[in-house]
Amino acid sequence: MGVRKKIGEWLFGPLAEITKEPIEDIVKSVQPAQEKTILEYPEEKQLIIKSKPTTVYRPSTWKEYIGQEKAKDTMKSYIKAMMKRKQVLGHVIIHGQAGTGKTTLAEIIANELNVKIQEVIAGSVDDAGMLIELIRKSKKGVVFVDEVHALPRITVEQLYTVMEDFKFNGKRLNKFTLIGATTELGEIIKDRRPFYDRFKIIIELEEYTVSDMVYIAKQYKSRTFPNDRFRKENYFTIARNSRGVPRMAIRLLEATVYLVSIDQVLKNFSIIQNGYTEKDLKTLKYISKNEKGVGMQSIASFLGTSSQGYLYEIEPYLLQTGLLIRAPRGRKLSKEGYEMIEKLEKAKGK
Repeated sequence: MGVRKKIGEWLFGPLAEITKEPIEDIVKSVQPAQEKTILEYPEEKQLIIKSKPTTVYRPSTWKEYIGQEKAKDTMKSYIKAMMKRKQVLGHVIIHGQAGTGKTTLAEIIANELNVKIQEVIAGSVDDAGMLIELIRKSKKGVVFVDEVHALPRITVEQLYTVMEDFKFNGKRLNKFTLIGATTELGEIIKDRRPFYDRFKIIIELEEYTVSDMVYIAKQYKSRTFPNDRFRKENYFTIARNSRGVPRMAIRLLEATVYLVSIDQVLKNFSIIQNGYTEKDLKTLKYISKNEKGVGMQSIASFLGTSSQGYLYEIEPYLLQTGLLIRAPRGRKLSKEGYEMIEKLEKAKGK
């Protein structure tokens, strides 16, 4: 089946996180990714291993992973020092907004260490024994746990000795590096401090600039749609409306390749301008009616979404751009928030 025939299947679905590299270094081939596999576990439990899309480009080296210079410099230094001493890299926790490259960074770390990586989603883990199977399969490599804040508390407590002494139920394990990715670092620090303290390296991903997003879109286009014509100005429109999230930039780019008209794409995604959507405007107007603050549950109910949907899809960008304030009695608007309502209403009316 050709790429274009898949538009109805995954045009608006989430895509893999990506970053960029210089145009002249682009390699036109795309490495085929592995199929989803399931690790057998006693008592008929199944551990879902993260799989990779079959047609999506994902960076695999520091050179390809553009942006996040602080994170890259930190990890390069640790890896160099560890390899010089022939030691195992300490456990790493990566914190950042959804779609900003946490999984990609974990995979590059494993590549730089020249070791295997076993990836799993925390929600599918019932107890430490399930992770032990991955540790054994990694053979002194990396075990990557996405959404690590979602690990059950009992599992986290079982991991203390595993992470510190590489032992489980009195039996010695091969040394390994645990990399956890989370959007909720504060939750881990607050409720599972002993677990957090066992991570030796803390990486917090930074915001991507508009120029980063332009380059990200260009690299993905060159890798995935090398023969499709694309207007240069579309890259900047995509960058300005991607909310600083690579995954969103790829969604917009793919939609533009298929639909040709960037204006139609923005309309389809309900984007008014600069990444702000109809739902953002609706949120701002609702909160503006109560200067004392509005509770998260109330906002989510008004929008017809879940609390998690509001927290991960809407609130981060409003906080990042300074429009929203988390107050003791709920969410309030800043001065810029009230001003943005007028700007978006005006842009919407054009």
